[in-house]
Amino acid sequence: MYNIIKPIIIVTVLSMLNAKQDITKLDFQYKLKKFDALRMYFDIGIGNLVLTPSNNRYILTSDIHYNPNLKKPIVNLSDKNNIAKLDVKINPHKNFNKENSKTLFNNLIEDGSDNYKLNFQMPSKISTDINFKFGIGKVNLDFTNLRISQLKMDCGLSDVTMINKKSNLVECEIVQIETGVADFNSSGLGNFNASKYVFDIGMGSADIDLSGSINKDCDLKINVSVGSLELKLPKNKNIELKINKNMFSSINVDGLVSKGEGEYISKENQKRWSTIKTEISVGLGSLDIIVN
Repeated sequence: MYNIIKPIIIVTVLSMLNAKQDITKLDFQYKLKKFDALRMYFDIGIGNLVLTPSNNRYILTSDIHYNPNLKKPIVNLSDKNNIAKLDVKINPHKNFNKENSKTLFNNLIEDGSDNYKLNFQMPSKISTDINFKFGIGKVNLDFTNLRISQLKMDCGLSDVTMINKKSNLVECEIVQIETGVADFNSSGLGNFNASKYVFDIGMGSADIDLSGSINKDCDLKINVSVGSLELKLPKNKNIELKINKNMFSSINVDGLVSKGEGEYISKENQKRWSTIKTEISVGLGSLDIIVN
């Protein structure tokens, strides 16, 4: 069992009037220096999320704006075996009945993901596992300077933009992302320096940029069903690529040498370079690969 931890500053709650509705704001701050690691679980049925690095090495801060006519966001911090666990959950439904169901439904349709706006500023000195599950919304994630030991994400119907500008300072086991039916854009994902990357491209479009400091051998596995993928692989790496396709797949590979039968390798191989072993399966979707 995890022990519940109260925020150091819990929370100012205030109402701000805009043209359409009252908005309630929640502020949280957690000091995490005493913990060995942090595990975060986001389950956001609807809402817009911005996650950025903080100037504070061990302090996590957040502010959440939401429509008080809908259900209040749940934010809980607990600990077990000196590992902090943060749970964030948004389910907009709140005691629907004959009197309020039409109003609440109209709020959801008219304002959509703007009914919930979340901002998280992340500490830079604590090893962090993150699990995201998104419904409808817009998501902007900046992992620069963060110590990410594991990242898993289900994008759902959300448009996601994700960047990482600096090399990870801890061992990262896996980066695993399902892009869903919306758009996914990224840059610098090689800076996670993960042992394994797994991507499942649904019905939307995805831009996966693995540039960055991949300084160890890693596995990359991608499945493209009916969506489109532009994959950018870094130079000065030993790339071993296998593409599984069918007669309906659209494939374009630039910067690698074909060995036939869907196999490709780097134009040059060096012992000092790390190796990226890549397997990509393409159904009805399209795949464009660029090495730069």
